[in-house]
Amino acid sequence: MTYPPQPGQPQQPGQPYYPPQPPQQPAKKKRKWPWIILAIIAVFVIIAVAGGGGEDGKSPTEALTGEPAGHDGPSTSIPPLVAAAPSGDSTEITYEVISDSGELNNVTWFDELNALQQESNVAAPWSKALSNTATFSMAGVTAQTTGTSVTCRVVVDGDIKEEKTSTGQYAVVNCSYAGF
Repeated sequence: MTYPPQPGQPQQPGQPYYPPQPPQQPAKKKRKWPWIILAIIAVFVIIAVAGGGGEDGKSPTEALTGEPAGHDGPSTSIPPLVAAAPSGDSTEITYEVISDSGELNNVTWFDELNALQQESNVAAPWSKALSNTATFSMAGVTAQTTGTSVTCRVVVDGDIKEEKTSTGQYAVVNCSYAGF
């Protein structure tokens, strides 16, 4: 079967004529949203499996400590304060930290010149008294307990400026004051 030659196209006699092929369709873009949805579902499944799903009726806190989750505050109290008398140009700062366990993982505080200091694996209760001589005084303490409850207190010139309690496994508490 032979076809007539196309105008402007050379063709040898006796050769069949093949019309040009239609242009190919551009490649389809792969959809990403099904993979995103699948990843989100996978994250929820992992969280559900890792989170337990136990049906013993106990909260995670109660299961770990044997105490109900609504347990209020530490089982010990902060001893009464004997404040130092304020002196001339410095600010008297006392930091106190107590915990339901006998040990604190770490305690971080501002020293006499507002530089951060840190101690690790210290006994609870912990306290530090200092005279801040910086132009602008900052007071702050952060502590983490090995137990389930920790309380901090910042005392400036004999007045309690901040006191906070945090509960939960390896609880962390932060007390700070910069209004002087």
